[in-house]
Amino acid sequence: MHIAKKRPLSRYLKDFKHTQIRCAHCGKALDRITLVRDGEIINKLAISRLDTLMDDAQWAAERPRWTALCRFCGDLHCKTRSGFFDIIGFKRYLFEQTDMSPGTVREYVVRLRRLGEYLSANNVDPALLADNPDESLARWLPPTSTNNYRIALRKYAQFMRPATASDKPVSAASSELY
Repeated sequence: MHIAKKRPLSRYLKDFKHTQIRCAHCGKALDRITLVRDGEIINKLAISRLDTLMDDAQWAAERPRWTALCRFCGDLHCKTRSGFFDIIGFKRYLFEQTDMSPGTVREYVVRLRRLGEYLSANNVDPALLADNPDESLARWLPPTSTNNYRIALRKYAQFMRPATASDKPVSAASSELY
């Protein structure tokens, strides 16, 4: 009779981490990993304490509950959000509808997330987003990095506005610049 060898869950997770090469959300190649179980980030210390013994069959049942994310997506998808802005939709828009580099996307998203936290903490009415947020939120912006926040708000306004024919880039051949 063959008895299934049991190993600690932390050992299965270490092996799992080494097999993950792309973020489950954005597809970015993983250099550093955020390990997530059921939508909650699990840090290194917590992983080291996961000493539940299990065999391969038990791990196969447990495995779907775990996800590997890049640190950016881990922060974005698993940490508390203010709800002031649609950060996930904004990130998707920047990746899919613009030709921004991942680093630039990250800058815009981080700025907007911080601004959302600041505005929520100061009880600013989210209804102010409806019309030209750059103007309507101007008096509520933090005193530092105001221009950076305004730039992010203008990009967010583009995301919120439905695309129209006038939003399409003009080709060089038909441009009035020549």
